[in-house]
Amino acid sequence: MVKKWGLYYNGPDTFRLVRSGFFAFAACNVLEGGRPMSISCADLKGLRHFKQIRLVAGEKGLYRQISWPFICTTSTISQWLHGGELIFISGAGLDCGEESLLSLMRESVSKGLAGMVMLTGERYIPEIPPSLVELADASCFPLFEMPWDVKLIDVTQEISENIMYRKEQSKKGQRFLEQLLFSADDSRTFEELSGLFGIPQRAFRFIAVAEIQAGDPAAAALDTIKSDLSHTLKSCGEGEGRSVLAMGYLNTVVCLALGKTERDADALDKCLTETFGVLSKRYPHAPLRLGFGRVCQKGCPIRTSYSEAKKALATMAKGISREQVLHYSELGIFRLFFEIENPEEIRKYSRENLGPLLEADQKNGSDLVGTLRSYLYNNCNLLRTSQALYIHRNTLIYRLNTIKGLLAKDLDDAFVRHELFNSILAAEFIEK
Repeated sequence: MVKKWGLYYNGPDTFRLVRSGFFAFAACNVLEGGRPMSISCADLKGLRHFKQIRLVAGEKGLYRQISWPFICTTSTISQWLHGGELIFISGAGLDCGEESLLSLMRESVSKGLAGMVMLTGERYIPEIPPSLVELADASCFPLFEMPWDVKLIDVTQEISENIMYRKEQSKKGQRFLEQLLFSADDSRTFEELSGLFGIPQRAFRFIAVAEIQAGDPAAAALDTIKSDLSHTLKSCGEGEGRSVLAMGYLNTVVCLALGKTERDADALDKCLTETFGVLSKRYPHAPLRLGFGRVCQKGCPIRTSYSEAKKALATMAKGISREQVLHYSELGIFRLFFEIENPEEIRKYSRENLGPLLEADQKNGSDLVGTLRSYLYNNCNLLRTSQALYIHRNTLIYRLNTIKGLLAKDLDDAFVRHELFNSILAAEFIEK
């Protein structure tokens, strides 16, 4: 068994247990919108008093967030808990039969608890029944085994102190990001604000924004997803010279990635992308998107990177790009469209080049613009274009001759083709 856990992944649904460098809670600067800061079940092994406690089952649920430790002394817990608690079962005062323990675990899963720690020893629970292990694995519900002689007060107190510490850290970090990105007073530099709030000053920094598509999850589920996104994306900052701050904002999670070197920034970009891929599969009912701004250095306002990340998200939201992850640097000519303040200028540019085709399509119910787009997209290859449009090659040639006649332009001219394709993209940008 690997000794230390982390929040990196091996495959779409499986945690890769990382031997090097478990999270140090003092380095955490995760911000979560609308609810107190928490730790995940994966963080527990980094606690001093949790060293002797063993994960038995439910490894795929290690991302679950812990709101507070709770020592169970009753056979039912629904009326006492809110959800998110880590429940400790000592057996004292409880029916420790297998069916009773199974019932308690089912209730814990249904209530949305973070996980269960079961104290084992000769007196109450000699060993964890295999049926509980099976249920925990099937439910992705972390189940831990704790030796009876480990002092329960030490374990629960350390978890509580960690949660409270992170809550205080989150307040400081949230004020920093709010001041940095959203304050009306933008006179202070990144270096001044980071010094004021005690944030690491890294030479290379960028913004990545994860967006939860609106309308799918309920409000409560939205908070849970934002919490998980914040906590998990933050894990990419583990490593010397790297750190990630994350803040829930409306239906997004804003990440500030900080690296000492350009190589650190590249590593953070790659880790955020890979980790986001796992998170996307975790929440298929709430589709996610991730937009990246460009890397900033000293003298470049970080708000520029935030604005670029939002534009990348907008490109995906408009359906112009079908990717789930998009960098501003990958937008191509759409970068220019975003920077033009008056959208009417984009519309004029498009109509000046495509006007006759647009008028013909509107009058005759044809799709000459669509035909031209497919022809240019397929690098003017007649066979591929006719296959893409499901029409005969001769039909395509007829349409192309019609297009040439209406536009009075030579489609064999590379500059003309480039101008027309950009005009089509401009029309789609304005339309969407």
